[in-house]
Amino acid sequence: MKKIIFPLFTSACLFLFHFSLAADEPRPENSKVRSQLDAMQGKPAPKLGLKGWINSKPLSLEDLKGKIVVLDFWATWCGPCIAAIPHTNEMMKKYADKGVVFIGVCAKSGSEKMAAKVKEHGIKYPVAVDAGTNAAYRANSFPDYYLIDRSGVLRWADIANADVEKAIGILLKEKKKKKK
Repeated sequence: MKKIIFPLFTSACLFLFHFSLAADEPRPENSKVRSQLDAMQGKPAPKLGLKGWINSKPLSLEDLKGKIVVLDFWATWCGPCIAAIPHTNEMMKKYADKGVVFIGVCAKSGSEKMAAKVKEHGIKYPVAVDAGTNAAYRANSFPDYYLIDRSGVLRWADIANADVEKAIGILLKEKKKKKK
């Protein structure tokens, strides 16, 4: 009897331990390109291709090394994107002094309305028009959130919107690496 119970108990504990660790990670959103996104994670983040910056001078990932970067892929015509603006403003304010930078990557389609949407909805974080970033990051829906760690590595691509703060929290707990 002991020969059966001990292995079963050990297996059950390992199973539960594995899934409790996985529960700490932000959940990925379902995506047609999920396997490609998963392959990008853990590697240096692609360069940003953006133009027409509002609320900031042009930013590059090289300039932002040592900071956590949250890319918010959005569109001016996207209802859920517009609805998320107040919360994104709140997160930007909450984490600004902790070295977290939010960048809104506006889709080309409808980008002629970006400045008006920024003013109308009070966007406080830097926003710019996509000029290759969506393709480089394989962003294919809106809103999508991607997180880049302090060393410039894409840690999570297209995570569940509700898990953005969980991902930020994980990255904030990691030791700050010295800027090279």
